Amino acid sequence: MKWSDRLYFGTWQLGGQFKSLSKAYIESLLLFAISSGIRRFDTAAVYGSGKVEEMLGVCLPKDAAIVTKIPAASKPNIKTPEPIQKFYSRDVMHRSVDESLERLQRSSVDVALLHNWLSTWSEDAVAILECLNELKDQGMIQRVGISLPDNFSCPISDAVLSHIDVIEVPFNSEQRWVLTQLPTLIELKKEIILRSLFGQGKLLAGRSAESLIQDALELETSVVIGMTTEEQITKNINCLRGTSGSITPTEEVTNNNH
Repeated sequence: MKWSDRLYFGTWQLGGQFKSLSKAYIESLLLFAISSGIRRFDTAAVYGSGKVEEMLGVCLPKDAAIVTKIPAASKPNIKTPEPIQKFYSRDVMHRSVDESLERLQRSSVDVALLHNWLSTWSEDAVAILECLNELKDQGMIQRVGISLPDNFSCPISDAVLSHIDVIEVPFNSEQRWVLTQLPTLIELKKEIILRSLFGQGKLLAGRSAESLIQDALELETSVVIGMTTEEQITKNINCLRGTSGSITPTEEVTNNNH
């Protein structure tokens, strides 16, 4: 598989949560990524309160693939889980996708994921996932899926897997649960997008960013990596290509995950 089919440019850091980046700088960075061969981008409706999607809509060519995420009506509490119907409904999902498409300046998005997911949601989530698939049937979404939170460690049920195409999951030195279910997911032809490779910059002691990326690449999955400089873009592409250009320690801290 070509590196460009595996690498997603993560855009969480473009929303201003980690550092302040001007609109002109972000647009220049995105154009550099595109000119470097990157064609896959990972975003969410909540990044920059929608501003990141708007910038992608302005900068990205139509052949760029976009993964976006649908936020829950309110953020679920992992410690006191409640039914998925409290957080997602047909109206919430349809409205969110409509608004994302408007910001992205597209009639269809490649992948839409439920941004919030709890391990307790299983058979009871089928009706919600069926509503999400309505958007695929209407051509507004090409594929659907779920984004798993940090420290998720519960196998995804067959009932859920039968209704989704893509799973975004944290994977790093401390979060490796996906390895137990990965063979099944690959056999079912689900796309697995590994995120949080660097654990928000907290897990890099004693490990190079390049070695963490290589861990993920050996699993033959996709990876999403946040980048805020042209140098990071170039070095990460070289890393996926298997050429020289490992990331220096000072870059590792700012090279966020998604």
